[in-house]
Amino acid sequence: MQADQAARGTHALKIGAAANGARRISADAARLGSGHWGRIFYRVQLPVPTAFVHSTMVAFQGVGPSAGSGEFRVVDTVKNADSGGTPGSHQFLYNIQYSSNEVGRGSAYNYRFDGNWHCAEWHIDNPTQAYQFYLDGTQVSLSGNAAFDVPPVFSQVRVGWNNYQSAPPGFVAWIDEVAMDVARIGCGN
Repeated sequence: MQADQAARGTHALKIGAAANGARRISADAARLGSGHWGRIFYRVQLPVPTAFVHSTMVAFQGVGPSAGSGEFRVVDTVKNADSGGTPGSHQFLYNIQYSSNEVGRGSAYNYRFDGNWHCAEWHIDNPTQAYQFYLDGTQVSLSGNAAFDVPPVFSQVRVGWNNYQSAPPGFVAWIDEVAMDVARIGCGN
């Protein structure tokens, strides 16, 4: 924990720059059962890498009802390469990495890393096979025809930062106030 930034309070988890790879904390997620709400505050330092890069902040390990074991990424971004567009523009997505393939649903590239604190919320539910994502209290529309394929239970939660492509010099980010519950927590609590 570092005292140089915090969404609220005095400390936040600081994630140092790395060109690629995972910098995450893992914990048991079995108690979350078949559905939950989650919330995370995050801030990304500017400038961000100029390369195309897929990054995950929150992911769960589980076994989906249709395609089997996978990593279910609930706070996930894909950043466009900066070439004449808005620097740092990205989309949010619900992304599943199975052993043999990757599927997902994504938003438009209407978002950007801007150096400010943001609140990301998700709702994931096995009985209805549903997933919803909110940024700063506003629901983000996701498109695509991939199934949500929500597991009945998750075995592990991973929080931090993972780059799947090389994006030197990497992202510097802070994460604060991670929370999960059966009811919506919101950004004000």
